Amino acid sequence: VVAGRSVYAAGADGTVVRADAAAGRVEWQVNVGRRLIAGVGTDGETVVVAARDGTLVALGADGRPKWTAPLGAEAVTVPSVGAGVVLVRAADNRVLAFDAASGKRRWSFQRQNPPLVLRQTSAAAITPGTAFVGLPGGRLVALGLESGALRWEAAVSQPRGSTEIERIADVVGAPLVSGREVCAASFQGKLACLELASGRPLWGRDVSTATGIDVDARLVSIVDGLDVVQAFTRTGTSVWKQDKMSRRGLSAPLSLGPVLVVGDRQGLVVLLSRDDGAVAGRFATDGTPIVAAPAGAGRTAVVLTSGGTLAAVELE
Repeated sequence: VVAGRSVYAAGADGTVVRADAAAGRVEWQVNVGRRLIAGVGTDGETVVVAARDGTLVALGADGRPKWTAPLGAEAVTVPSVGAGVVLVRAADNRVLAFDAASGKRRWSFQRQNPPLVLRQTSAAAITPGTAFVGLPGGRLVALGLESGALRWEAAVSQPRGSTEIERIADVVGAPLVSGREVCAASFQGKLACLELASGRPLWGRDVSTATGIDVDARLVSIVDGLDVVQAFTRTGTSVWKQDKMSRRGLSAPLSLGPVLVVGDRQGLVVLLSRDDGAVAGRFATDGTPIVAAPAGAGRTAVVLTSGGTLAAVELE
Protein backbone atom coordinates (compact mmCIF):
# COMPACT_ATOMS: atom_id res chain seq x y z
CA VAL A 1 0.00 0.00 0.00
CA VAL A 2 1.17 3.55 -0.73
CA ALA A 3 0.76 6.42 1.72
CA GLY A 4 2.37 9.77 1.02
CA ARG A 5 5.83 9.21 -0.44
CA SER A 6 6.28 5.73 1.04
CA VAL A 7 5.22 2.22 0.11
CA TYR A 8 4.52 -0.34 2.83
CA ALA A 9 4.60 -4.10 2.40
CA ALA A 10 4.41 -7.18 4.62
CA GLY A 11 5.56 -10.79 4.36
CA ALA A 12 4.05 -13.95 5.81
CA ASP A 13 6.99 -14.38 8.21
CA GLY A 14 6.08 -11.16 10.03
CA THR A 15 8.34 -8.76 8.15
CA VAL A 16 7.01 -5.25 7.57
CA VAL A 17 8.87 -2.80 5.33
CA ARG A 18 8.58 0.90 4.61
CA ALA A 19 10.38 2.04 1.45
CA ASP A 20 10.65 5.24 -0.53
CA ALA A 21 8.06 4.94 -3.31
CA ALA A 22 10.15 6.83 -5.85
CA ALA A 23 13.53 5.14 -5.37
CA GLY A 24 12.78 1.89 -3.51
CA ARG A 25 15.20 2.74 -0.71
CA VAL A 26 14.26 0.88 2.49
CA GLU A 27 13.43 3.38 5.24
CA TRP A 28 12.88 0.74 7.90
CA GLN A 29 12.29 -2.99 8.19
CA VAL A 30 11.01 -4.80 11.27
CA ASN A 31 9.65 -8.21 12.19
CA VAL A 32 6.57 -8.19 14.43
CA GLY A 33 7.33 -11.67 15.82
CA ARG A 34 4.13 -13.27 14.51
CA ARG A 35 3.25 -14.95 11.22
CA LEU A 36 0.89 -12.81 9.18
CA ILE A 37 -2.33 -13.73 7.38
CA ALA A 38 -3.17 -10.40 5.71
CA GLY A 39 -1.23 -7.50 4.27
CA VAL A 40 -0.53 -4.03 5.56
CA GLY A 41 -2.85 -1.07 5.98
CA THR A 42 -1.76 2.45 6.89
CA ASP A 43 -2.68 6.11 6.85
CA GLY A 44 0.99 7.08 7.01
CA GLU A 45 0.91 7.42 10.80
CA THR A 46 -0.27 4.00 12.00
CA VAL A 47 0.81 0.81 10.21
CA VAL A 48 -1.33 -2.28 10.89
CA VAL A 49 -0.98 -5.96 9.97
CA ALA A 50 -3.07 -9.02 10.88
CA ALA A 51 -1.43 -12.08 12.43
CA ARG A 52 -2.47 -15.71 11.99
CA ASP A 53 -3.20 -16.00 15.70
CA GLY A 54 -6.08 -13.51 15.42
CA THR A 55 -4.14 -10.45 16.59
CA LEU A 56 -3.88 -7.00 15.04
CA VAL A 57 -0.39 -5.53 15.35
CA ALA A 58 0.12 -1.78 14.98
CA LEU A 59 3.38 0.05 14.41
CA GLY A 60 4.12 3.76 14.41
CA ALA A 61 5.32 5.68 11.38
CA ASP A 62 8.89 4.95 12.57
CA GLY A 63 8.30 1.17 12.70
CA ARG A 64 8.23 0.95 16.49
CA PRO A 65 5.53 -1.15 18.20
CA LYS A 66 2.40 0.84 18.99
CA TRP A 67 -0.27 -1.62 20.18
CA THR A 68 -1.75 -5.08 19.70
CA ALA A 69 -5.42 -6.05 19.83
CA PRO A 70 -7.14 -9.47 19.81
CA LEU A 71 -9.79 -10.13 17.19
CA GLY A 72 -11.12 -13.41 18.56
CA ALA A 73 -10.91 -14.92 15.06
CA GLU A 74 -8.71 -14.82 11.96
CA ALA A 75 -8.75 -11.64 9.92
CA VAL A 76 -10.08 -12.11 6.40
CA THR A 77 -9.42 -8.57 5.17
CA VAL A 78 -6.40 -6.35 4.98
CA PRO A 79 -6.71 -3.79 7.80
CA SER A 80 -8.05 -0.43 6.57
CA VAL A 81 -6.74 2.65 8.37
CA GLY A 82 -8.22 6.13 8.13
CA ALA A 83 -10.06 8.87 10.02
CA GLY A 84 -8.51 7.65 13.28
CA VAL A 85 -9.98 4.15 12.90
CA VAL A 86 -8.65 0.68 11.99
CA LEU A 87 -11.24 -1.58 10.34
CA VAL A 88 -10.98 -5.30 9.74
CA ARG A 89 -13.44 -8.12 9.02
CA ALA A 90 -12.98 -11.40 10.87
CA ALA A 91 -13.65 -14.99 9.78
CA ASP A 92 -16.90 -15.03 11.78
CA ASN A 93 -18.14 -12.11 9.60
CA ARG A 94 -17.77 -9.46 12.29
CA VAL A 95 -16.61 -6.03 11.15
CA LEU A 96 -14.44 -4.63 13.95
CA ALA A 97 -13.31 -1.05 14.50
CA PHE A 98 -10.35 -0.05 16.68
CA ASP A 99 -9.00 3.32 17.71
CA ALA A 100 -5.90 3.92 15.57
CA ALA A 101 -4.02 5.66 18.38
CA SER A 102 -4.67 3.25 21.27
CA GLY A 103 -5.98 -0.01 19.79
CA LYS A 104 -9.10 0.15 21.94
CA ARG A 105 -12.08 -1.53 20.30
CA ARG A 106 -14.76 0.99 19.36
CA TRP A 107 -17.53 -1.21 17.95
CA SER A 108 -18.40 -4.35 16.04
CA PHE A 109 -21.00 -5.17 13.40
CA GLN A 110 -21.99 -8.69 12.39
CA ARG A 111 -23.89 -10.52 9.70
CA GLN A 112 -24.40 -14.29 9.45
CA ASN A 113 -21.88 -16.07 7.25
CA PRO A 114 -23.06 -18.20 4.30
CA PRO A 115 -22.06 -21.90 4.44
CA LEU A 116 -19.16 -21.36 1.99
CA VAL A 117 -17.04 -18.24 1.47
CA LEU A 118 -14.00 -17.40 -0.61
CA ARG A 119 -10.56 -17.48 0.98
CA GLN A 120 -9.40 -14.03 -0.08
CA THR A 121 -8.35 -10.79 1.57
CA SER A 122 -10.05 -7.61 0.44
CA ALA A 123 -10.33 -4.31 2.33
CA ALA A 124 -12.91 -1.79 3.44
CA ALA A 125 -13.21 1.75 2.05
CA ILE A 126 -13.12 4.58 4.58
CA THR A 127 -14.54 8.03 3.85
CA PRO A 128 -15.23 10.87 6.31
CA GLY A 129 -17.86 9.48 8.65
CA THR A 130 -18.60 6.25 6.78
CA ALA A 131 -17.02 2.87 6.03
CA PHE A 132 -18.08 0.71 3.06
CA VAL A 133 -17.54 -3.02 3.59
CA GLY A 134 -18.10 -5.86 1.13
CA LEU A 135 -19.50 -9.06 2.65
CA PRO A 136 -20.02 -12.69 1.62
CA GLY A 137 -23.28 -13.31 -0.16
CA GLY A 138 -22.89 -10.29 -2.44
CA ARG A 139 -23.81 -7.67 0.18
CA LEU A 140 -22.33 -4.19 0.61
CA VAL A 141 -22.91 -2.23 3.80
CA ALA A 142 -22.32 1.40 4.75
CA LEU A 143 -21.46 1.79 8.44
CA GLY A 144 -21.09 4.93 10.53
CA LEU A 145 -17.49 5.27 11.69
CA GLU A 146 -18.38 6.55 15.15
CA SER A 147 -20.69 3.76 16.28
CA GLY A 148 -20.85 1.14 13.53
CA ALA A 149 -24.53 1.96 12.93
CA LEU A 150 -25.89 0.56 9.67
CA ARG A 151 -26.63 3.40 7.27
CA TRP A 152 -27.66 1.20 4.38
CA GLU A 153 -27.25 -2.31 3.02
CA ALA A 154 -27.47 -3.23 -0.66
CA ALA A 155 -27.02 -6.24 -2.90
CA VAL A 156 -24.13 -6.10 -5.36
CA SER A 157 -25.34 -9.50 -6.56
CA GLN A 158 -27.67 -12.30 -5.50
CA PRO A 159 -26.43 -15.86 -4.87
CA ARG A 160 -27.62 -18.21 -7.61
CA GLY A 161 -27.39 -21.95 -8.24
CA SER A 162 -28.41 -25.26 -6.71
CA THR A 163 -25.21 -26.05 -4.78
CA GLU A 164 -23.39 -24.07 -2.11
CA ILE A 165 -20.35 -23.72 -4.40
CA GLU A 166 -22.52 -22.25 -7.15
CA ARG A 167 -24.04 -19.87 -4.62
CA ILE A 168 -20.76 -18.28 -3.53
CA ALA A 169 -21.19 -14.60 -4.41
CA ASP A 170 -18.74 -12.81 -2.11
CA VAL A 171 -17.83 -9.18 -2.73
CA VAL A 172 -14.11 -9.22 -3.57
CA GLY A 173 -11.51 -6.49 -3.64
CA ALA A 174 -12.13 -3.15 -1.96
CA PRO A 175 -15.30 -1.15 -2.62
CA LEU A 176 -14.16 2.02 -4.38
CA VAL A 177 -15.65 5.46 -3.78
CA SER A 178 -15.59 8.00 -6.60
CA GLY A 179 -17.65 11.16 -6.52
CA ARG A 180 -21.18 10.30 -5.46
CA GLU A 181 -20.84 6.61 -6.28
CA VAL A 182 -19.43 3.49 -4.67
CA CYS A 183 -18.56 0.58 -6.94
CA ALA A 184 -17.90 -3.05 -6.06
CA ALA A 185 -17.81 -6.48 -7.70
CA SER A 186 -18.47 -10.04 -6.62
CA PHE A 187 -17.38 -13.57 -7.43
CA GLN A 188 -19.89 -15.38 -9.67
CA GLY A 189 -21.96 -12.22 -9.57
CA LYS A 190 -21.86 -8.65 -10.80
CA LEU A 191 -19.96 -5.44 -11.18
CA ALA A 192 -22.18 -2.70 -9.76
CA CYS A 193 -22.11 1.00 -8.92
CA LEU A 194 -24.46 2.41 -6.30
CA GLU A 195 -25.45 5.81 -5.00
CA LEU A 196 -23.08 6.72 -2.18
CA ALA A 197 -25.66 8.27 0.13
CA SER A 198 -28.43 5.68 -0.14
CA GLY A 199 -27.05 2.49 -1.71
CA ARG A 200 -29.54 2.78 -4.57
CA PRO A 201 -28.31 0.76 -7.56
CA LEU A 202 -27.23 2.91 -10.49
CA TRP A 203 -26.13 0.14 -12.86
CA GLY A 204 -24.77 -3.37 -12.88
CA ARG A 205 -23.21 -5.84 -15.30
CA ASP A 206 -22.96 -9.63 -15.07
CA VAL A 207 -19.19 -9.99 -14.64
CA SER A 208 -17.54 -12.34 -12.14
CA THR A 209 -14.18 -11.51 -10.60
CA ALA A 210 -11.90 -13.09 -8.01
CA THR A 211 -9.61 -10.06 -7.63
CA GLY A 212 -11.39 -6.70 -7.75
CA ILE A 213 -11.80 -3.50 -9.72
CA ASP A 214 -10.44 -0.01 -10.18
CA VAL A 215 -12.31 3.21 -10.85
CA ASP A 216 -11.12 6.52 -12.30
CA ALA A 217 -12.86 9.60 -13.66
CA ARG A 218 -13.75 7.90 -16.95
CA LEU A 219 -13.62 4.11 -16.58
CA VAL A 220 -14.50 1.23 -14.28
CA SER A 221 -12.07 -1.61 -15.02
CA ILE A 222 -12.23 -5.24 -13.94
CA VAL A 223 -10.39 -8.55 -14.45
CA ASP A 224 -13.04 -11.25 -14.85
CA GLY A 225 -12.92 -14.91 -13.84
CA LEU A 226 -11.24 -15.91 -17.12
CA ASP A 227 -8.59 -13.17 -16.81
CA VAL A 228 -10.23 -11.04 -19.49
CA VAL A 229 -9.69 -7.36 -18.70
CA GLN A 230 -12.81 -5.29 -19.31
CA ALA A 231 -13.46 -1.57 -19.19
CA PHE A 232 -16.82 0.17 -18.77
CA THR A 233 -17.83 3.81 -18.81
CA ARG A 234 -19.00 5.36 -15.56
CA THR A 235 -22.55 4.67 -16.72
CA GLY A 236 -21.93 0.97 -17.39
CA THR A 237 -21.41 0.93 -21.18
CA SER A 238 -18.79 -1.56 -22.35
CA VAL A 239 -15.74 0.19 -23.87
CA TRP A 240 -13.34 -2.68 -24.63
CA LYS A 241 -12.19 -6.19 -23.67
CA GLN A 242 -8.66 -7.56 -23.66
CA ASP A 243 -8.72 -11.37 -23.85
CA LYS A 244 -5.12 -12.14 -24.88
CA MET A 245 -4.02 -12.73 -21.27
CA SER A 246 -6.66 -15.26 -20.30
CA ARG A 247 -5.69 -17.91 -17.75
CA ARG A 248 -2.63 -15.88 -16.70
CA GLY A 249 -3.71 -15.39 -13.07
CA LEU A 250 -4.05 -11.61 -13.33
CA SER A 251 -4.19 -9.26 -10.38
CA ALA A 252 -6.81 -6.58 -9.97
CA PRO A 253 -6.12 -3.59 -12.26
CA LEU A 254 -4.66 -0.19 -11.41
CA SER A 255 -5.54 2.90 -13.44
CA LEU A 256 -2.35 4.93 -13.92
CA GLY A 257 -2.41 7.88 -16.31
CA PRO A 258 -2.96 6.59 -19.86
CA VAL A 259 -2.68 2.89 -18.93
CA LEU A 260 -4.12 0.13 -16.79
CA VAL A 261 -1.56 -1.93 -14.88
CA VAL A 262 -1.99 -5.62 -14.04
CA GLY A 263 0.38 -8.31 -12.79
CA ASP A 264 0.33 -12.03 -13.58
CA ARG A 265 1.41 -15.35 -12.06
CA GLN A 266 4.73 -15.26 -13.97
CA GLY A 267 5.72 -11.99 -12.33
CA LEU A 268 5.07 -9.86 -15.40
CA VAL A 269 3.78 -6.30 -15.06
CA VAL A 270 1.57 -5.57 -18.09
CA LEU A 271 0.46 -2.11 -19.21
CA LEU A 272 -2.77 -1.78 -21.22
CA SER A 273 -3.94 1.32 -23.05
CA ARG A 274 -6.96 2.84 -21.32
CA ASP A 275 -8.30 3.86 -24.73
CA ASP A 276 -8.61 0.44 -26.38
CA GLY A 277 -7.02 -2.19 -24.11
CA ALA A 278 -4.02 -2.79 -26.39
CA VAL A 279 -0.84 -4.02 -24.69
CA ALA A 280 1.44 -1.00 -24.24
CA GLY A 281 4.30 -2.65 -22.39
CA ARG A 282 5.54 -5.65 -20.39
CA PHE A 283 8.11 -5.70 -17.61
CA ALA A 284 9.52 -8.74 -15.79
CA THR A 285 10.11 -8.94 -12.04
CA ASP A 286 11.46 -12.08 -10.32
CA GLY A 287 9.36 -14.73 -12.09
CA THR A 288 7.04 -15.43 -9.14
CA PRO A 289 3.35 -14.45 -9.00
CA ILE A 290 2.34 -10.87 -8.32
CA VAL A 291 0.12 -11.40 -5.32
CA ALA A 292 -1.83 -8.17 -4.90
CA ALA A 293 -3.22 -5.32 -6.94
CA PRO A 294 -0.54 -2.84 -8.02
CA ALA A 295 -0.40 0.30 -5.87
CA GLY A 296 -0.13 3.75 -7.44
CA ALA A 297 2.32 6.44 -6.34
CA GLY A 298 2.06 9.41 -8.69
CA ARG A 299 3.14 8.05 -12.09
CA THR A 300 4.65 4.91 -10.55
CA ALA A 301 3.03 1.49 -10.10
CA VAL A 302 4.46 -0.68 -7.31
CA VAL A 303 3.95 -4.46 -7.22
CA LEU A 304 4.78 -7.18 -4.68
CA THR A 305 5.61 -10.74 -5.71
CA SER A 306 5.21 -13.97 -3.76
CA GLY A 307 8.99 -14.26 -3.97
CA GLY A 308 9.29 -11.20 -1.74
CA THR A 309 10.28 -8.62 -4.36
CA LEU A 310 8.98 -5.05 -4.42
CA ALA A 311 9.24 -3.61 -7.93
CA ALA A 312 8.14 -0.35 -9.50
CA VAL A 313 7.34 0.73 -13.05
CA GLU A 314 7.40 4.47 -13.79
CA LEU A 315 5.60 6.16 -16.68
CA GLU A 316 7.74 8.55 -18.69
